[in-house]
Amino acid sequence: MYGWRGRIGLIVPSSNTTCEMEFHQMAPEGVSVQTARVFNPEITKEEEKEKAMMQMSSELLRAAKEVASVQPGVIIYACTTASFIKGPGYDKELGEKIKAETGIPGYSTITSVTEALNAFGLRRIVLATPYAQSIGGKETEFLQKEIPGMKIVAQKHLGYVANLPKGRLTPQVAYQTACEINRPEADGIFISCTNFRTIEIIEQL
Repeated sequence: MYGWRGRIGLIVPSSNTTCEMEFHQMAPEGVSVQTARVFNPEITKEEEKEKAMMQMSSELLRAAKEVASVQPGVIIYACTTASFIKGPGYDKELGEKIKAETGIPGYSTITSVTEALNAFGLRRIVLATPYAQSIGGKETEFLQKEIPGMKIVAQKHLGYVANLPKGRLTPQVAYQTACEINRPEADGIFISCTNFRTIEIIEQL
């Protein structure tokens, strides 16, 4: 039986071509990943991004109910932008909605990122993303408001608005971007976006 140790319920944007593949590669033996999708409008204008993210998240509970039918131990909403776009607090609200709908613990991406940064005690980081500048700025603002003492000491955003092109970026792009902004005073590097391939270059970094 797949998932004899446990199952992860994963909800991804419909145009995400990376996250599901990386979850399958990283899952421990005996842990399965079951996926549902929410429709992600493929937009090209920065000013339309927030509306598109909210439209996508309106399908969250439908997708959560679907993936809950395999009885996973947890349900993850794997879109970074959708979970920070409305500022601190909204990310946890998304997780609470998943649990209220399914009875299964739910987490958004940026909630998990925040927990990871806290677990490692990181307070001065560099931030690399494929996002448009305005979206990258919102993430910087979120992290510095949400985590006491957090300082983004350098950042680079590659300027992509549409989602499919992000998934076409090679892992080498993530590596080179991280190296460009690395600073001696940084205690960690955060490469953001669930559609930005990274797992192949983590060890090299």
